[in-house]
Amino acid sequence: MKLIALQMTSNGVVEDNLLQAERLLQQADPAAGDLVLLPENFACYGGGDKAYISIAEYLGKGPIQTWLSQQAKLYGIYLVAGSVPTQSQEQHRCYTTSLAFSPTGELLQHYHKLHLFDVEVADNVGSYRESDSFVAGEQLAWFDMGGIRVGMAICFDLRFPYLFQLLRQQGCDIVLLPAAFTALTGEAHWQALLQARAIENELYLVAANQTGTHENQRQTWGHSMIIDPWGRCLDLQPSGIVPARADFNPQLLQQVRDRMPVPLHGQLQLGWRE
Repeated sequence: MKLIALQMTSNGVVEDNLLQAERLLQQADPAAGDLVLLPENFACYGGGDKAYISIAEYLGKGPIQTWLSQQAKLYGIYLVAGSVPTQSQEQHRCYTTSLAFSPTGELLQHYHKLHLFDVEVADNVGSYRESDSFVAGEQLAWFDMGGIRVGMAICFDLRFPYLFQLLRQQGCDIVLLPAAFTALTGEAHWQALLQARAIENELYLVAANQTGTHENQRQTWGHSMIIDPWGRCLDLQPSGIVPARADFNPQLLQQVRDRMPVPLHGQLQLGWRE
């Protein structure tokens, strides 16, 4: 099975971005049963939060979700949309939601982003306040591909190690991280954090990032990559609208875990509210 991360430079026009994603899927040429990840905000980015909220869909229906279902079925793949805006109970705020589709086009799982990006960054945007426009999620999420369990996270979640530890406790072998990581923070921390989360939890980490300069002058880091449970970067794409690809090796996964059974040595067990 291949793990594939699609790196995009999305704009504020949904139709443009879906076309870009279609071309990327053709370029990646996934086989049936492969796992393909799109970046955060893949369908709309750079037009501002109002543009993003304006296309928010009800969970389980809408043109973006229909397109995702069709593409998953067309290629016979597990297709995970980095994030799509979905309706919340608040009129002026929505969820940022990752959606996993099966090879038959079924919506398998959804994950509302838990950690919102409310920070000051010394770039050409300066202040980021996702909580002004978005509602934080409250639940972990994962889905199964046969005997393989896949955990879901989004962008800023990467800075919270306990989330990945909890997903490992739930039996996850792979964690997906779609992102729109800024160029400044990406250069400083992106790869180091990704490798740390993979090493700490002895799992594969698939990271699909936005790249380049977008309409609202946001700059994203790119460097989409796939990391194995030993922390090795199997493929890395510094820039450009391109896929990163690598093989999933269940024998390696088990070997790493058998030789260094980190969870057995943990002195504290994390809990999670239901």
